[in-house]
Amino acid sequence: MTRIAALVSIAILIFAPIPIGQAQGPGTPAMEGQRVGKVLNVRKVLRNPYFLSRYPSTHYYLLYFAVRVSGQTYCSEYETPVLDEIEDVFSAKDKDVEFVLKGKNLKLRTLQGRTIKAHLVEGKQC
Repeated sequence: MTRIAALVSIAILIFAPIPIGQAQGPGTPAMEGQRVGKVLNVRKVLRNPYFLSRYPSTHYYLLYFAVRVSGQTYCSEYETPVLDEIEDVFSAKDKDVEFVLKGKNLKLRTLQGRTIKAHLVEGKQC
């Protein structure tokens, strides 16, 4: 019986997950660059792939929005088929929203709590 117990304890030590470092809480590094800015402009464009079929297809929209913070404007593009996400961004127009800028990506939190993960584009598209 002790032999089986020893094998089980060895198996637990080998296959058990080993925690490395500390658990990430609400102050994760991705949220360190969190800022508050105002949504200036929102534009919705239907992205229509020229794929013809007799079956209905899902419509995807490109959403262009501009966020201004401390004198600098960021223009972003986001693709989605979800109309509620589009409505959330439109309802945030001319209001302050939280966002995180990391490289060429912008993560926007709408007033309803949705997180929109967009990427930066040229300013003329907004």
